[in-house]
Amino acid sequence: MTRPNGTAVPAAPKIALPVVTYDKGLKLHLNGDEVRAVFLHGGHTDGDSIIVWQNANVIHMGDLFMNKVSLPYLDLKSGASAVNLLASIEDALKLTNATTKIIPGHGPVGTQADLIAWRDMLKSVIGSVQGSIKAKRTLAQIQAMKPAAKWEVKGGFISGDAFVEAVYKSLTTPVAKPHTH
Repeated sequence: MTRPNGTAVPAAPKIALPVVTYDKGLKLHLNGDEVRAVFLHGGHTDGDSIIVWQNANVIHMGDLFMNKVSLPYLDLKSGASAVNLLASIEDALKLTNATTKIIPGHGPVGTQADLIAWRDMLKSVIGSVQGSIKAKRTLAQIQAMKPAAKWEVKGGFISGDAFVEAVYKSLTTPVAKPHTH
């Protein structure tokens, strides 16, 4: 795996590998709360999960959600998919209400409204790139249209052009279909 800046991430030592795994989810009961690890559809990678504290009304999204600090990073080498990211956000929203605290992978704790705005940004950029692909535009032509510029964060680690390129590549390279529940 490589970081967005191109540096390699070394493989984890065997001791760091998980001893408990799951395919759809896992429930734990801790301190009077039900805590669930939920695999939705992936998106940032092909193995992303969210953590839901049911009674506390808190969801940890990991890098599926970056609140106000950057556009999404689609780790294409690890099975990322723009379509799966959008599907994951749609399903995560079903687990929220107006008072849910949403912990992003990066940025300040967010709200349901923040996650809705993230979802709407994804829909817009993915839709624009999909339409442009259908119209036979090249990646350079699509990037010149600046479909992500409205949401680009000054100083964010993923630029609009980089995000559009990742969306384009994820839409034009076959990947696994989203998992269903």
